[in-house]
Amino acid sequence: MDEQELRSLFSAAPPDAPPPAFTRDDVVRESRRQTVRRRNRLTAGLGAVVLVVAGFGVYGVVSGGTPGLLTAAKDNATQSDAGPVQPGESPMRPEVGGGSPNFSSQVPQQGGPGEGKTGQLAEGASGCEQVDGELATALAGELPGHFDTTRAVPGGACSTVSRSAGFPVPGGEVAAAVYPKGIPEVFKSQPAGTVTARVATASGGVLVLVSVPSAGAAAPYAGQVETFAHRLAPQF
Repeated sequence: MDEQELRSLFSAAPPDAPPPAFTRDDVVRESRRQTVRRRNRLTAGLGAVVLVVAGFGVYGVVSGGTPGLLTAAKDNATQSDAGPVQPGESPMRPEVGGGSPNFSSQVPQQGGPGEGKTGQLAEGASGCEQVDGELATALAGELPGHFDTTRAVPGGACSTVSRSAGFPVPGGEVAAAVYPKGIPEVFKSQPAGTVTARVATASGGVLVLVSVPSAGAAAPYAGQVETFAHRLAPQF
């Protein structure tokens, strides 16, 4: 290899490496900087935890009770130990056999003023102490003239098993009673001159209509009693 070839090889060789952009002191300083940053983050996190715990303590002292989160956890633990709460134990649920602030202990009855007493009119009432409101309304619609259902009476055709209603009329009284299916029509004896009509009802029972005269008078609407009964029976 001659001198010319050697010169060519040396000229083609890469130049020397450039000097480094940082020194060892730079590396040491950056390492220290990162360490300080990590230490500051840890200190800040611990400080936040301390503040939260201190805040709960101050709240407990001021309010005179346990912090909400701790109280909820305690309540949950107590309920778990005591077992599941039954629906009937709710304070808003009326107790069986006892009083409740949300419900009246008295059962309202039909026809009454809402004070636990049964009034004169009661829908579907049976017996001779109550007037059946539905029957009284129907009978008032059939009789000539105007009749106030609040003045209705059980009437002479009533019995312990029938729905009854009647009205005093000039010269006596007109009354009706509806007996359920299969129940015989048994009522008190009527004075002389009483006109009686019996017609089957739509439900299979019997409607009895009586026109009871006053003393020394003829039975009111005597010629229309049968007609009244046939008009009333399909309604029951």
